[in-house]
Amino acid sequence: MINLNKIALSLALASSAVAFAGNPDRQGQAGAQQLVVNGWGRSSGLGWSGMSTVRGVEASYMNIAGLSKANMTEAAFTRTNWLSGSGLNINSFGFAQQLGNGNTLGVSVQQWGVAPITITTEDQPYGGLGTYRVSMTNIGVGYARKFNDQISVGMMFRGVNEGIPDARALGVSLDAGVMYTNTSDPTSTVKKNDIHFGIVLKNIGPDMRHTGDGLSTKAVVQNGDYTKTVQHRVDRFQLPTVLAMSAAYDFRLDGDPDAYYHRLTVGAGFANHAFQANETSLGLEYAYNNFISTRLGFTYQEGIFNYDTRITAYTGLTAGLSLDIPFSTGSGEKSNLGIDYSYRATNPFGGTHSFGVRIDLNYETAN
Repeated sequence: MINLNKIALSLALASSAVAFAGNPDRQGQAGAQQLVVNGWGRSSGLGWSGMSTVRGVEASYMNIAGLSKANMTEAAFTRTNWLSGSGLNINSFGFAQQLGNGNTLGVSVQQWGVAPITITTEDQPYGGLGTYRVSMTNIGVGYARKFNDQISVGMMFRGVNEGIPDARALGVSLDAGVMYTNTSDPTSTVKKNDIHFGIVLKNIGPDMRHTGDGLSTKAVVQNGDYTKTVQHRVDRFQLPTVLAMSAAYDFRLDGDPDAYYHRLTVGAGFANHAFQANETSLGLEYAYNNFISTRLGFTYQEGIFNYDTRITAYTGLTAGLSLDIPFSTGSGEKSNLGIDYSYRATNPFGGTHSFGVRIDLNYETAN
């Protein structure tokens, strides 16, 4: 039997250690920065304010506890044009399957596509030797458990792989998350589970180090007629650890007391980064009859309003739109096709655009 109090206490203690670990002098010193990039098309429209309400496959990034709220079978794919004009694209794929008794298993893959880079040397600084590519791929396996209608927990183990053809770094990381949901008015027959809280600790793992032939150089021995290979020492780097917390509330906008077609969710989130500026997010999501939903958010970092003090290309504004189209399979089971889009404003570059597709199978029997 799993003790919920022990799980919550362990996560709280670990979170406290990370919350006080960072300081401004360490900004930019972590590696594997792709671990703090949300490549999904739905949740990225709200920033960290949507961390307590995220569900299904996209919870593999925001809060793995939300994986327990996936439909019976869910698959999703998102293509993100990262900092439009930079030549960076992200392909994110995920799969979630309920196993019964509140247990859900999920798999997620994030792969970065980087435009070819010209090979240069000291002798040929203008190229002419061809090109090479940077590769970054993260593969995660997650498990979440829904104990009851209020509490869900989850863990995600992720393999991290980044490098160039002749130098590479491999690592592993762990995410752990908790979600709590409750109902503000237990007597209501149409509005349930409208209070949301979440906490997640992301990217915990051992230091990484690059290795490979690309870190060696052929040097001519002084006063000699031969060369030898010199191996450069490379320091280890830490993972970009994040502690995030979020809360949200669902407002029912219908005038009819027996109807619940119009929902407005207001959320707020805070992310403590050990190696970069902290982030505070506010977000709104309006949904009509679980068919169409729109999102608007803002993520604040210190100095973000001044070009001279801003340390990121992002200017804070986020937005998104989703369509959920129901359909029936041959066996008569109801399923859902989702189409997601999100936009994150930047200066410079042309913003970040994410386009996603989701398929939920047999969603009526989920949860």
